Amino acid sequence: MLRWLYLDLNSFFASCEQQENPALRGKPVAVVPMMANTTAVLAASYEAKAKGIKTGTLVGDAKKMCPGLQLVKSRHRVYIEYHHKVRDVLESCVPIHSVCSVDEFACELTGSQQNLQVATALAMKIKKEIRERVGECMTSSIGLAPNMLLGKMASDMQKPDGFVTIEKHELPQRLFALKLRDIPGVGPKMESRLNAKGVTTMEQMLSMNEKQMHGLWGSLVGSRYYYLLRGENLLVPRNKSQSISHQHVLPPDTRNWEGALGIAQKLLSKTAVRLRKEGFLTKRLSLTVKFMNYHERFERSVKLDETQDTSLLMSHLNKFFVEMPRKYKPFMLSVVLSDFRKSENHQFSFFENTKREQLFGVVDKINEKFGKDTVYLAVLQDKMDAAPSAIAFSRIPELEE
Repeated sequence: MLRWLYLDLNSFFASCEQQENPALRGKPVAVVPMMANTTAVLAASYEAKAKGIKTGTLVGDAKKMCPGLQLVKSRHRVYIEYHHKVRDVLESCVPIHSVCSVDEFACELTGSQQNLQVATALAMKIKKEIRERVGECMTSSIGLAPNMLLGKMASDMQKPDGFVTIEKHELPQRLFALKLRDIPGVGPKMESRLNAKGVTTMEQMLSMNEKQMHGLWGSLVGSRYYYLLRGENLLVPRNKSQSISHQHVLPPDTRNWEGALGIAQKLLSKTAVRLRKEGFLTKRLSLTVKFMNYHERFERSVKLDETQDTSLLMSHLNKFFVEMPRKYKPFMLSVVLSDFRKSENHQFSFFENTKREQLFGVVDKINEKFGKDTVYLAVLQDKMDAAPSAIAFSRIPELEE
């Protein structure tokens, strides 16, 4: 019985650019955050991937690997628009259970949809509707499987424009040829841990019983994988948001103390807006700055009374920068808010400025109604175009961001 349909859009950012610009179709394309050799590729078209270029490849290296490479500066708003176009098409065919990332969707099948022939016809219809209603460059790989995890794995097995089904009676033997890293959630560190325990192949791992799998992970995660990889439709608990962050690679003309401070202030402002929108207060602010050609990094963190106050957070950020060394060139920075409490559980403190806290909520509502950055802190006056919004694959920004 096939309970899940998992759709993964192929080379999404690059495909959006090829759909928008016919001159890029059939050519190797790399989407980059800025036109600089020192930055990294965000996404590569399949023509570029054939040359060995992938996400994370340095632009300078990518140019050497593929002399005819077409570089395109990323366009956050365009990708969000295409995400919503695909989402609308998918929802017209089958209800979406989870938006797993900007380019991945999971749909739970019901009734007759769980039949192999019906599910296959549904998958082909979805592919056809996306091509016709969104664009011919917007190909996808679809996996059909007994649970969401296996659906994701099936969608990864054939790219681009793939279609793979995994049925319960084929398990676990159907997975023996895969690599341990093909399991969602198993990254390089976990793979090294498994290897250190003598498990180097999928077949070795899937030959274990539940108790052995539990011991392999040292937690219930191993037990869950035991059942999921055998086709059981377990409800996997979703992680609660533990932090909200923004990071940015600095453009060449801002790789100095003043430029880094300005971009950090803009990132903090955006992070604080997200904090309030998600209904949290934070008790910790952290800053990390990486330097050019320098292995050390500058890190600072401060514990706070729970707050949503942008100006209070900004004052702490400014103190961090007073301590930051100026003799090195900053290259990348990240701002993180963590250690959350839900707004409704907020414990009042006599030291907090409740009027100022409420003021920023009002500012958010004004910007939501009249447009982004209608009202902002004066300190951001010269930084409004700094650190434009970008898409993390795990989070789809609002069009207004």
